[in-house]
Amino acid sequence: MTKLSQAIALATAMTAGLVGTTTTQAEVSYNAAVTSNYVWRGDAQGADTTALQGGVDYAHESGLAAGIWTSSLAGDTETDYYASFSGETGKLSYDLGVIAYDYNNDPADFVEAYVAVGMADVSLTFYKKLDDNDDDKTTDDASYVSLGYSLGLAEDLGLDLALGQTFDADNTDSEADKYDVLVSVTKSLPEFDFSFTATDKEDGENEFFITVAKSF
Repeated sequence: MTKLSQAIALATAMTAGLVGTTTTQAEVSYNAAVTSNYVWRGDAQGADTTALQGGVDYAHESGLAAGIWTSSLAGDTETDYYASFSGETGKLSYDLGVIAYDYNNDPADFVEAYVAVGMADVSLTFYKKLDDNDDDKTTDDASYVSLGYSLGLAEDLGLDLALGQTFDADNTDSEADKYDVLVSVTKSLPEFDFSFTATDKEDGENEFFITVAKSF
């Protein structure tokens, strides 16, 4: 996930950027993180437990990219696979991609496609579920929209804001239509990035967590 900058597109799934070994036409990067609570779209994914996370990304100068990211869960493991194409036209940046979410001990795997556009510090991302192995029919073909804003408070201090909305495509369950908000402050240090994040979801509990991440 990463799970556009994955810091906003996939809210807390990837906190490390693309910094790695560079060749003439391609870049390979690695990221590792530990977070006090893995929260995704306003929901805690691992029963409010500490999670170890990491991934590898490949980016080509053409705009094509692919990667694998994994996170520990309470009694399970999540592994995400993605492929994307990004570029710029004038002042507008864009990113098109597909993400496959795989759970080791849970049959509720699913696939999403997304389209993201950004200008200056603002980004807008639309996700559409393509395939869902969950028996809960209210989540089939659901979509998600995220509006993000990133602000540099200082040379090594940043603020990220995001507002997300989940939609039930069939309009059969109003409980599936929920918004969530995210506020994250990140301090970049020489050896790692340190972030404090607060999230809230409609009819849900507030979540606060700390993440330490490193890219190499």
